[in-house]
Amino acid sequence: MKKQVQSSVDSPKKQEPEISILSILIMSLFIGLIAGAGVDKSYILPIALITALVLTVNRNKIANSDQPKKSTRQHTKPAEGYYTWPESGQFACKIAATPFQKVIQQLMQENIINPDDNSVTKTHILKAHLIPDNSNPFDSDVVHIDINGHPVCYLNHDESKRFHSRLHEKELSNQITICNAIISWGSETDKKTLRYTVKLDLEPF
Repeated sequence: MKKQVQSSVDSPKKQEPEISILSILIMSLFIGLIAGAGVDKSYILPIALITALVLTVNRNKIANSDQPKKSTRQHTKPAEGYYTWPESGQFACKIAATPFQKVIQQLMQENIINPDDNSVTKTHILKAHLIPDNSNPFDSDVVHIDINGHPVCYLNHDESKRFHSRLHEKELSNQITICNAIISWGSETDKKTLRYTVKLDLEPF
Protein backbone atom coordinates (compact mmCIF):
# COMPACT_ATOMS: atom_id res chain seq x y z
CA MET A 1 0.00 0.00 0.00
CA LYS A 2 1.48 3.25 -1.13
CA LYS A 3 1.46 6.14 1.18
CA GLN A 4 -0.26 9.19 -0.15
CA VAL A 5 2.07 12.13 -0.11
CA GLN A 6 0.25 15.34 0.64
CA SER A 7 2.00 18.41 -0.62
CA SER A 8 1.36 21.64 1.06
CA VAL A 9 2.24 25.07 -0.16
CA ASP A 10 3.28 27.38 2.57
CA SER A 11 2.00 30.86 2.30
CA PRO A 12 4.81 33.34 1.81
CA LYS A 13 5.87 34.91 5.03
CA LYS A 14 6.43 38.59 5.31
CA GLN A 15 10.13 39.17 5.48
CA GLU A 16 11.16 41.39 8.30
CA PRO A 17 13.96 43.82 7.51
CA GLU A 18 17.24 43.04 9.24
CA ILE A 19 20.65 44.61 9.63
CA SER A 20 23.41 42.40 8.27
CA ILE A 21 26.07 40.93 10.58
CA LEU A 22 28.77 42.70 8.62
CA SER A 23 27.08 46.04 9.16
CA ILE A 24 26.81 45.31 12.89
CA LEU A 25 30.52 44.41 13.15
CA ILE A 26 31.59 47.54 11.27
CA MET A 27 29.32 49.74 13.37
CA SER A 28 30.46 48.13 16.61
CA LEU A 29 34.13 48.53 15.71
CA PHE A 30 33.54 52.14 14.76
CA ILE A 31 31.83 52.89 18.07
CA GLY A 32 34.58 51.05 19.96
CA LEU A 33 37.29 53.10 18.22
CA ILE A 34 35.54 56.36 19.03
CA ALA A 35 34.98 55.43 22.67
CA GLY A 36 38.52 54.04 23.05
CA ALA A 37 40.06 57.17 21.54
CA GLY A 38 38.25 59.29 24.07
CA VAL A 39 38.91 57.11 27.12
CA ASP A 40 41.53 54.38 26.76
CA LYS A 41 42.61 52.10 23.90
CA SER A 42 42.09 49.06 26.11
CA TYR A 43 38.36 49.77 26.08
CA ILE A 44 38.07 49.47 22.28
CA LEU A 45 37.54 45.69 22.13
CA PRO A 46 35.16 45.36 25.14
CA ILE A 47 33.02 48.29 23.93
CA ALA A 48 32.95 46.90 20.40
CA LEU A 49 31.86 43.46 21.67
CA ILE A 50 29.13 44.90 23.91
CA THR A 51 27.89 47.12 21.09
CA ALA A 52 27.83 44.18 18.68
CA LEU A 53 25.82 42.13 21.17
CA VAL A 54 23.27 44.91 21.73
CA LEU A 55 22.88 45.59 18.02
CA THR A 56 22.50 41.89 17.21
CA VAL A 57 19.73 41.45 19.78
CA ASN A 58 17.88 44.56 18.63
CA ARG A 59 18.67 44.54 14.92
CA ASN A 60 15.07 43.80 13.89
CA LYS A 61 13.73 46.74 15.89
CA ILE A 62 16.43 49.04 14.50
CA ALA A 63 15.71 47.96 10.93
CA ASN A 64 11.98 48.46 11.38
CA SER A 65 12.51 51.92 12.79
CA ASP A 66 14.38 52.86 9.62
CA GLN A 67 11.51 51.85 7.37
CA PRO A 68 9.45 54.75 6.02
CA LYS A 69 6.16 54.98 7.85
CA LYS A 70 2.88 55.53 6.11
CA SER A 71 1.64 59.06 6.27
CA THR A 72 -1.00 59.61 8.93
CA ARG A 73 -2.33 62.66 7.16
CA GLN A 74 -5.90 62.28 6.06
CA HIS A 75 -6.73 63.44 2.58
CA THR A 76 -10.21 63.81 1.31
CA LYS A 77 -10.96 60.96 -1.06
CA PRO A 78 -12.68 61.90 -4.28
CA ALA A 79 -16.15 60.44 -4.53
CA GLU A 80 -17.46 58.82 -7.68
CA GLY A 81 -20.26 61.39 -7.94
CA TYR A 82 -19.65 64.98 -6.92
CA TYR A 83 -22.25 67.38 -5.66
CA THR A 84 -22.61 70.25 -8.13
CA TRP A 85 -23.58 73.63 -6.76
CA PRO A 86 -26.64 75.22 -8.42
CA GLU A 87 -25.83 77.52 -11.33
CA SER A 88 -26.81 81.14 -10.95
CA GLY A 89 -24.69 82.57 -13.76
CA GLN A 90 -23.65 85.48 -11.54
CA PHE A 91 -20.06 84.39 -10.78
CA ALA A 92 -20.15 86.72 -7.79
CA CYS A 93 -17.51 84.88 -5.76
CA LYS A 94 -14.12 86.34 -6.66
CA ILE A 95 -11.10 84.43 -5.38
CA ALA A 96 -7.61 85.81 -4.94
CA ALA A 97 -5.35 83.92 -7.36
CA THR A 98 -2.22 86.04 -7.18
CA PRO A 99 0.20 83.20 -6.20
CA PHE A 100 -1.06 81.00 -9.06
CA GLN A 101 -0.74 83.30 -12.07
CA LYS A 102 1.74 81.08 -13.92
CA VAL A 103 -0.35 77.96 -13.26
CA ILE A 104 -3.46 79.69 -14.61
CA GLN A 105 -1.52 80.88 -17.65
CA GLN A 106 -0.54 77.27 -18.37
CA LEU A 107 -4.15 76.19 -17.91
CA MET A 108 -5.29 78.81 -20.41
CA GLN A 109 -2.70 77.67 -22.93
CA GLU A 110 -3.84 74.06 -22.59
CA ASN A 111 -7.38 75.16 -23.39
CA ILE A 112 -6.13 76.97 -26.52
CA ILE A 113 -7.20 80.36 -25.32
CA ASN A 114 -4.96 83.18 -26.48
CA PRO A 115 -5.39 86.32 -24.37
CA ASP A 116 -3.77 88.36 -27.17
CA ASP A 117 -6.50 87.35 -29.61
CA ASN A 118 -9.11 90.10 -29.49
CA SER A 119 -11.59 87.93 -31.38
CA VAL A 120 -12.23 85.73 -28.33
CA THR A 121 -14.21 86.71 -25.29
CA LYS A 122 -12.23 87.54 -22.19
CA THR A 123 -14.01 84.90 -20.14
CA HIS A 124 -13.99 81.14 -20.28
CA ILE A 125 -16.25 78.88 -18.22
CA LEU A 126 -14.69 75.76 -16.73
CA LYS A 127 -15.54 73.25 -14.01
CA ALA A 128 -13.88 73.93 -10.67
CA HIS A 129 -13.35 71.30 -7.96
CA LEU A 130 -13.53 72.66 -4.41
CA ILE A 131 -11.37 70.31 -2.36
CA PRO A 132 -11.33 70.42 1.46
CA ASP A 133 -7.88 69.50 2.76
CA ASN A 134 -7.68 68.45 6.42
CA SER A 135 -4.02 67.41 6.20
CA ASN A 136 -2.71 70.90 7.00
CA PRO A 137 -1.50 70.84 10.64
CA PHE A 138 -1.87 74.62 10.94
CA ASP A 139 -5.35 75.00 9.44
CA SER A 140 -7.77 72.09 9.11
CA ASP A 141 -10.29 74.17 7.14
CA VAL A 142 -8.16 74.72 4.03
CA VAL A 143 -10.05 74.51 0.73
CA HIS A 144 -8.15 74.22 -2.55
CA ILE A 145 -9.73 75.02 -5.90
CA ASP A 146 -8.59 72.93 -8.85
CA ILE A 147 -9.50 73.35 -12.50
CA ASN A 148 -8.54 70.56 -14.91
CA GLY A 149 -6.19 69.16 -12.29
CA HIS A 150 -4.41 72.50 -11.76
CA PRO A 151 -4.46 74.25 -8.37
CA VAL A 152 -5.56 77.76 -9.34
CA CYS A 153 -6.39 79.32 -5.99
CA TYR A 154 -7.49 78.64 -2.43
CA LEU A 155 -9.96 80.11 0.00
CA ASN A 156 -8.59 82.26 2.78
CA HIS A 157 -9.24 81.29 6.39
CA ASP A 158 -12.57 83.13 6.77
CA GLU A 159 -13.83 81.96 3.36
CA SER A 160 -12.88 78.37 4.19
CA LYS A 161 -14.75 78.48 7.51
CA ARG A 162 -17.90 79.76 5.81
CA PHE A 163 -17.61 77.24 3.00
CA HIS A 164 -17.25 74.37 5.48
CA SER A 165 -20.41 75.63 7.17
CA ARG A 166 -22.23 75.39 3.84
CA LEU A 167 -20.95 71.85 3.36
CA HIS A 168 -22.11 70.91 6.85
CA GLU A 169 -25.59 72.32 6.20
CA LYS A 170 -25.89 70.11 3.11
CA GLU A 171 -24.38 67.10 4.92
CA LEU A 172 -21.38 67.21 2.59
CA SER A 173 -18.66 67.77 5.17
CA ASN A 174 -15.14 67.23 3.80
CA GLN A 175 -16.48 66.20 0.40
CA ILE A 176 -15.30 67.47 -2.96
CA THR A 177 -17.89 69.57 -4.76
CA ILE A 178 -18.07 71.20 -8.19
CA CYS A 179 -19.13 74.58 -9.47
CA ASN A 180 -18.73 76.62 -12.63
CA ALA A 181 -15.80 78.99 -12.73
CA ILE A 182 -14.72 81.84 -14.96
CA ILE A 183 -11.12 82.74 -15.66
CA SER A 184 -10.86 86.27 -16.94
CA TRP A 185 -7.85 88.41 -17.67
CA GLY A 186 -6.78 91.97 -18.15
CA SER A 187 -3.59 93.95 -18.63
CA GLU A 188 -1.65 95.51 -15.80
CA THR A 189 -0.82 99.20 -15.79
CA ASP A 190 2.25 98.51 -17.91
CA LYS A 191 -0.07 96.94 -20.54
CA LYS A 192 2.37 94.04 -20.92
CA THR A 193 1.66 91.80 -17.94
CA LEU A 194 -1.62 89.91 -17.88
CA ARG A 195 -3.45 89.44 -14.62
CA TYR A 196 -5.78 86.45 -14.30
CA THR A 197 -8.83 86.35 -12.04
CA VAL A 198 -10.91 83.36 -10.92
CA LYS A 199 -14.60 83.80 -10.20
CA LEU A 200 -16.84 81.03 -8.90
CA ASP A 201 -20.53 80.61 -9.59
CA LEU A 202 -21.28 80.64 -5.86
CA GLU A 203 -22.80 83.06 -3.41
CA PRO A 204 -20.08 85.38 -2.05
CA PHE A 205 -18.54 84.26 1.22
